[in-house]
Amino acid sequence: MNAKLLIPLCLLFFWGCSEKPEQINTKIEIKVVVVNMFEIGEDQGDKPGEFQLWKAGQELNTCLPFDTSFHEICINPKTGVMGIVTGMGTARATAAIMALGLDPRFDLTHAYWLVAGIAGVDPADASIGSAVWATYLVDGDLAHEIDAREIPKNWASGYFPLFANAPVSNGTTAPEGSLSKNGEVYKLDEHLVDWAYELTKDIPLNDYASMHELRSQYTQYPNAQKPPFVLKGDQMAASTFWHGDKLNQWANDWTHYWTQGKGNFVTSGMEDTGSYQAITYLDKANKADKQRFLVLRTASNYATPPTGISASQNLTNESGEAGFAGMRSSLESAYLVGSKVVDTIVANWDQYKSALPYTALTPSQKVGTRNLPPQPETTTLKSTHLTTEQLVKALGLEGHVEGGYFKQTFKASHRPKISTDSGLRSLMTSIFYLLSAESPIGHFHMNQSDIMHYFHAGDPITYYLLHPDGALETVIMGPDPTKGHKMQMMVKGGIWKASIIPTDEEYGYGLIGEAVAPGFEYEDMQLGETQKLLAKFPKHAELIKMLSR
Repeated sequence: MNAKLLIPLCLLFFWGCSEKPEQINTKIEIKVVVVNMFEIGEDQGDKPGEFQLWKAGQELNTCLPFDTSFHEICINPKTGVMGIVTGMGTARATAAIMALGLDPRFDLTHAYWLVAGIAGVDPADASIGSAVWATYLVDGDLAHEIDAREIPKNWASGYFPLFANAPVSNGTTAPEGSLSKNGEVYKLDEHLVDWAYELTKDIPLNDYASMHELRSQYTQYPNAQKPPFVLKGDQMAASTFWHGDKLNQWANDWTHYWTQGKGNFVTSGMEDTGSYQAITYLDKANKADKQRFLVLRTASNYATPPTGISASQNLTNESGEAGFAGMRSSLESAYLVGSKVVDTIVANWDQYKSALPYTALTPSQKVGTRNLPPQPETTTLKSTHLTTEQLVKALGLEGHVEGGYFKQTFKASHRPKISTDSGLRSLMTSIFYLLSAESPIGHFHMNQSDIMHYFHAGDPITYYLLHPDGALETVIMGPDPTKGHKMQMMVKGGIWKASIIPTDEEYGYGLIGEAVAPGFEYEDMQLGETQKLLAKFPKHAELIKMLSR
């Protein structure tokens, strides 16, 4: 019998199913999907590509047929970690992610996605072997192009944005509101990226003699001469393998343009905008969570040649066995750095399943009441009550970007949308919002819409409202109006808001509802950045430092 035909029967043993695959009715919960793009030969035992170290290190030894994609799926049934190989290029990666997301065998609704692949690196930013966490994914293929032999003399290149009539130049940016309009650029959850970077930034990476030799030739780039290190920087995805000083400058200009000056081109790969585009569609279908997507690219080669060598000659030098001096280190860096994130998610799954890592605190990280800002006296009503875990499960709550948990319960899609300065919006939306002892802070943020708050259950919640004129308003929402608790509260658009509960009260949570008008969209919410808030409201410095990121 073909060995591959035995795989489903092995899986049935792991999950206690019947002997017939068609009788499986329990989806396999996946905690982390590791996305690699290529493997050189076999999945083990020969020269490694992107997948081999992950298969061995994460013990992804249970492999399943995946006929709608490039490569079979391999998982670790004990940890819930999955590894896939999409195949090279945007088309294969997009198709593979979409096929996986629609595969009825798996529950990916809470899964984290980690793209871990090699890339070219801008020598101005980093050295070969370095590991780079991306916030922006920029597409280098969606464009107009004129052959270089036919471009006007004053053009830097013949490559320019769709619907434009000239190339971008250093310093210019795309019009406001154009972010990912046609798929030119995507922004990942920057707080999740920051969390991953802080978790891994001090991991030592492997260095080899061949890398020393190549680095020494990049005398005009101090960062290129450093041993490999972990950093943050943005990713350019293009199906054409480009190389050279002029195209490297184009990549920097292109990234600056599409990110409105907020991004910095560091790595060049092929697939990531396509992979993330698929995730956004799966997110709309409630089959994946686009907030849980990370891209880690590691530098196998420089995007430009060293001084004195032409781009064409350098490509020739890098071809064959002698090329890509950073290949071995980059493959190892992807696993060394990425596995730290994967292992941390798996180890803290009871918190990270329902809340993003930067909002869900592990028991050792819980904030004691002595660390919280002074709060007015609160009194709870004593009664039998549900636990946080029961509420989260019963209400289907998810981690919120500002802290705590939420679920949208209503959107006025049955009524005509209304026009706002930011575009058309639903008339109203509504959510549940929960703070808990595990995630006790709703960090400072500002909405454009007006929000009516309704207290439902649990411990009183203290709200801090910073008005545009700098006035601070403190409101307690709670169950006992005889103690001064508010059971309803209106916060108008344009006011900075933070909320907090103690971690040692009776319930261990506070639950409210919010009605938002015009309806909530993430583009209308601004998360407070500590330094910017300090500059705007200096007299509230201690409060801002505690309740912002």
